Amino acid sequence: MKRRSFLSLATLTAMSLSMAPLMTEAAIAAPSVTPQDQADAMLARMTAAEKEALVRCDFATVAHLGIPALTMVDASAGLRGEQGVTAFPVPVAQAAAFDESLATRIGSAIGAEGRAKGYNNLLGPTIDLTRTWHSGRQSEGMGEDPLLAGQLGAALTTGMQSQNVVATVKHFAAYTQETNRFYTDTKVSDRALHELYEAPFRRVVTAAPTTSVMMAYPKINGTFATQSPVLFDDVKKTIGLQGYTVPDFWAGDDQVAAARAGMDLAGLGPYAVKIPAGGLTGGVIPSSRLDDAARRILVTMYANGLFDHPVPTPAADVSTQAHQDLAHEAAVASLVLLANRSAALPLPTTLKSLAVIGPAGSDVFTGVGGSTYVDPGSWTTPLDAIRARAGSGLTVTHAQGTKGDLPLTAVPSTVLRSDAGAPGLSAGYYAGADASGTPLATRTDAGIDFTAAPVDSLPDVWSAKWTGTLVPTATGLHRFSLLAAGTATVKINGTTIATGTRHSRRFFLGPYDYPLQGTAALTAGKAVAIEVTYTNAGTDPGTCGLTLGWQPESLIPAAVDAARAADAAIVFVNRVAGEDMDHLALGLPGDQEQLIAAVSAVNSRTIVVLNTDGPVAMPWLGDVEAVLQAWYGGRGMGTALAAVLFGDSDPSGRLPVTFPADATQGPGTTPATYPGSNGAVSYDEGISIGYRYYDSKGQQPRFPFGHGLSYATFAHGSLEATYNKSAKTVTVSVTVTNTSSRKGTELVQVYATLPSAAAAEPQRLVAFRKITLAPAGSQRLTVTVPVDDLTIWKAGAWALVPGTYTFATAHSSRDLTAQRAVPIS
Repeated sequence: MKRRSFLSLATLTAMSLSMAPLMTEAAIAAPSVTPQDQADAMLARMTAAEKEALVRCDFATVAHLGIPALTMVDASAGLRGEQGVTAFPVPVAQAAAFDESLATRIGSAIGAEGRAKGYNNLLGPTIDLTRTWHSGRQSEGMGEDPLLAGQLGAALTTGMQSQNVVATVKHFAAYTQETNRFYTDTKVSDRALHELYEAPFRRVVTAAPTTSVMMAYPKINGTFATQSPVLFDDVKKTIGLQGYTVPDFWAGDDQVAAARAGMDLAGLGPYAVKIPAGGLTGGVIPSSRLDDAARRILVTMYANGLFDHPVPTPAADVSTQAHQDLAHEAAVASLVLLANRSAALPLPTTLKSLAVIGPAGSDVFTGVGGSTYVDPGSWTTPLDAIRARAGSGLTVTHAQGTKGDLPLTAVPSTVLRSDAGAPGLSAGYYAGADASGTPLATRTDAGIDFTAAPVDSLPDVWSAKWTGTLVPTATGLHRFSLLAAGTATVKINGTTIATGTRHSRRFFLGPYDYPLQGTAALTAGKAVAIEVTYTNAGTDPGTCGLTLGWQPESLIPAAVDAARAADAAIVFVNRVAGEDMDHLALGLPGDQEQLIAAVSAVNSRTIVVLNTDGPVAMPWLGDVEAVLQAWYGGRGMGTALAAVLFGDSDPSGRLPVTFPADATQGPGTTPATYPGSNGAVSYDEGISIGYRYYDSKGQQPRFPFGHGLSYATFAHGSLEATYNKSAKTVTVSVTVTNTSSRKGTELVQVYATLPSAAAAEPQRLVAFRKITLAPAGSQRLTVTVPVDDLTIWKAGAWALVPGTYTFATAHSSRDLTAQRAVPIS
């Protein structure tokens, strides 16, 4: 077969310029070649086998055509798996900034670093909506509101693609939990699917039609998302994607069916099930489907400059000072001041001593486990930043107080006694998931610490039970942890201390372990009964593991001493989060709630920094003066926290998710709605998630969507709202005034209430704008709301319901400042 040659657009352009004197005026005036034209020309030269090779990601087979190989990297908060890159705040923190311009700059920075590292396809941004606080990946999405997620996702996407790379927006659609994520059947209404879960993608594709979209893991109404013609029609026909679709790794169960349904880049990634050569030709899928898939890949490549801008040789360090400054700016913008009684923050200049307590050094979590983790490289920890900012006039001490959400050292045999009195525990191993009946094997185990089957010839699904006594070596609060791949429970004197399920001890992309935590008050030398049960059911095939860990010496007393001796105390607490794990409880793990209670009891100026992915229970809220939500702020979180704590910067972040008062609030509070039953999870809340759910159910959250305090105070004046029928817009204007004596940043939020005939949610966010004002400063702010943002999904189409619409400006979803009714038809 004769080898084909290929000239890139850049080469053709150069040739044309060199021939310019010979070109006629008509030729010069000819219309420019579009990416679609270029793709069609290339497609006409390709054989069916070459088209299939492109779809299967076999780029070596099409290299002779000049088609560049797609080189991919996860990129929601920077480049995962790389060093010498910039770790930005996690996506939910980016959402907390409520700043499209900032998101564009972050996207551009990530895009530039991706290219410099040799990648031309960045797997990000992630714009999944938060449905329930259980979600272990809520930090990887852009909050609970489709407008916020969509506008910021569009800004990130256009920013990335400005650097001649392709962004892959993920995950389409209705992917909101990690439990059973590979095969859960999500039962969701067509209206909720379009108005909520697909809506952010609609905004991204409108802004960047030649991006790519990653299909999600779960089944949607009975069919895997990767194999659903309905979802492919939604994203390509209804939403208008011109680029290509890709599957998430391991998603679905039939790659050929996926390609037939509408999957374009069907051979994505080294972990995907590969389609064999010839598997998509010869009528296996229609030739028109194969052409469409190949064309979409080519259009995306041409439109984003992949042909004319090949990636360079990867550089070792691509993190510029400008990008590091941007990471600090983003971290500052994401910090949310949840509470600030008695003006505890900013820290007063009269302070002479400050106790920093908890994981505030190199043990701070800068990101989350899994595909969004970015190595921060060399960075300034919160403790170091606080010390540097404090200067010589303020003494800063540190007490560990807690190890935070980490697995603990394995319990040694020296403190364990079996039922027969031997060192260790009595163990029984059983067939099946329930440790009962006649054991397959019994023995005495020195401790519980294994990552492979501890007994030979166990069946595929097995269980175990360990019993005996534990003799404490200290008196006081003891911590226990279960680092499990499977389901495990530990009981002390018959009381469950820790229990739960983990699919893996640590997701394979790392870097954090996923322990289960618990505490018990014990007395030195006083033996207690201990029972541990375990099953490997629910783990990845062939995997298992369990470590029973403990911390017999509490770190809290030393922290209390440090807090008692200081003028103020800052307590850092955290929670591990990441891919392939959900949160089983709302409370802070381990001994962290006890730590906060103990410190606040001896220091009236206690400030809590929550380094978590979302809401946690706060039984201690009334006992502390201030609470700052930090989210996992990337490499800039340390300097950002210091700047906000000392008042050098205003805390301008606002909540992109509602914080419930307790675990019974919000969607997903019954087994059918989370994690699901009989293989299905019901989204019976319909179009009401987040603040919409709280509004519709009359629930009072701990902190509402959009909440966040500034060091300044702001007033909103009278509201004007005007409908322009020909332009199909509503213009909303309000005067914002800084009513304080210091500079500050306000987030003006605009909510709309639709006519009752729309049967819509109580209110929806339709616009937001950040504004920074000098002391006593005032500015007239005008935002434009497209009428399309007021439509509902009805009978398979978008519809505007005629009637009276009410627009409200607000500080948060529960703090409306002014309203205006506007008739719209």
